[in-house]
Amino acid sequence: MGTTMAGFVRAAAKEKAKELLDRESRLTFSEQDFCAFTNALDGVFIPNSALNRALTAVRKVKRV
Repeated sequence: MGTTMAGFVRAAAKEKAKELLDRESRLTFSEQDFCAFTNALDGVFIPNSALNRALTAVRKVKRV
């Protein structure tokens, strides 16, 4: 193949890692799950108390 054993192993590992990342970085939804997901994204966002406290803390820091 015109390469060293180490080069071959690196190329094979890189190719396999790329395949795994491509496959594992996608979400697959059923039609029902996709509708629930898009409805959640389109819905009104209401921050919970933990997020409200964090936002208040950040605002205080920015004022200083």
